[in-house]
Amino acid sequence: AKEEDLPRSTTHDASPPVPGRYAVLERGDAAPSQWNAWTENSPGGGHLFQSYEWGEIKRVLKWRPVRLVLQREDEVVGVGQFVTYSTPLVPGVLMYCPKGPWLPWEDAEAVRAFFRGLLDVAKRHRAHTIKIEPEVTEDSTRTKELLAEIGFKKFRWNVNHKMTTTVDLELPEDELLANMKKGTRYGVRRALREGVKVVEDNSPEAREVFWRMHGEMVDRKNFWSRPRSYYSIVWKVMEDAGRAHLFFAEHEGDQLAAALFYTFGRKCIYMLGTSKKEKRELQPAYALQWEAMRWAKQRGITHYDMWGISNLDKPYKDHPLYGVSKFKAGFGGGIEDFLGCLDLPVSRVRARAWDGVEPLYFRAYQRLKGDVYY
Repeated sequence: AKEEDLPRSTTHDASPPVPGRYAVLERGDAAPSQWNAWTENSPGGGHLFQSYEWGEIKRVLKWRPVRLVLQREDEVVGVGQFVTYSTPLVPGVLMYCPKGPWLPWEDAEAVRAFFRGLLDVAKRHRAHTIKIEPEVTEDSTRTKELLAEIGFKKFRWNVNHKMTTTVDLELPEDELLANMKKGTRYGVRRALREGVKVVEDNSPEAREVFWRMHGEMVDRKNFWSRPRSYYSIVWKVMEDAGRAHLFFAEHEGDQLAAALFYTFGRKCIYMLGTSKKEKRELQPAYALQWEAMRWAKQRGITHYDMWGISNLDKPYKDHPLYGVSKFKAGFGGGIEDFLGCLDLPVSRVRARAWDGVEPLYFRAYQRLKGDVYY
């Protein structure tokens, strides 16, 4: 491996500490457990894509993780895991923070301090563009104004889902059921009444069954999907870390639906799902989601993320994800509309050049490799 691909072994002061105020530190030396603890304890509880494991996944995929903490005196009060990608035709790197950073957004001084320190880090890593994807909602007017003041502008597309629906698992089970749409609640009860059982199975044989079902569904519905090779890398790393959980909805020995969940801290993400055409009238997908919620709740998880929906307004009903989005929204979670991807130029000339090159590179990469490079 090249030297630049290896983890940093020292702590670097990205911005010098000021007594009683904030400092930004690059923590390439952090152990996985330490980094994950900082992330889980950050304001809002962080995200799976900010976990140590996700940074290592991106390293395998030709990105290099850069881990920053926002520190006040001796306390870590915010984190941001960025990954850098050497851009073709434009010298330098793109510096991207998937589903982050996680900061005390209500504290303008802290936010400004973090991005001042980040700029120092970006210059040292030869970044021309910083891209962030914070889970800050569109109605957070003050934070939007602050980010605009710092210099962030909306990117032309969103890398990850901009909208999602999340279920609060701190509620009692009867309230969770009561909050569901009538049709969803009926689907859950019918599936259980008809004898649909939900089981967790993380065996290699179960994974093969899942991929076969998923491939059949993608072909049947003509969905675009990232290649199995990508999902397999992610799944293996998350499984080794104890974060991957595969569930099946079964009826009389038939596996009718399956879903892959990832956990991080007190959060659970419904990452990937599939179902068969057979016995759909038994509503197995509804039982699967309900039992997964109960499983997560029993383990102290409070935040159940259905992972991505389209806009549910009627003008958007032709969106390819509209049907699955209606399914997800039926479980009664709150709908969150985030800011999406925002870009900050570090070097205006090179950032402008990459802004022109990237759409062409994106399409070429997808056509040649059947995947996206993010």
